[in-house]
Amino acid sequence: MLVNYLIKAPNDNVDALSKQMDMRDELKRQHLAAFKYRIKRFAATKVGLTSAFMAGVTVQAGKSDTSFVRKYGWLAKLLA
Repeated sequence: MLVNYLIKAPNDNVDALSKQMDMRDELKRQHLAAFKYRIKRFAATKVGLTSAFMAGVTVQAGKSDTSFVRKYGWLAKLLA
């Protein structure tokens, strides 16, 4: 009983704590990976939306009658 109390019980507590810490580290790693994935998707979506918006602006610039927009339409195409 004394051996069990002094040797086995503390070792079981250490094992349980190690398992909890490993689980917590794995959850943090998964959360960080998911967060990075969301950031990449958001950035790709923003780039895609910006590109589509600039393409639309360029098309509308070609259709408009104002010479200022038509003159600088190439710049919008370049930035898109």
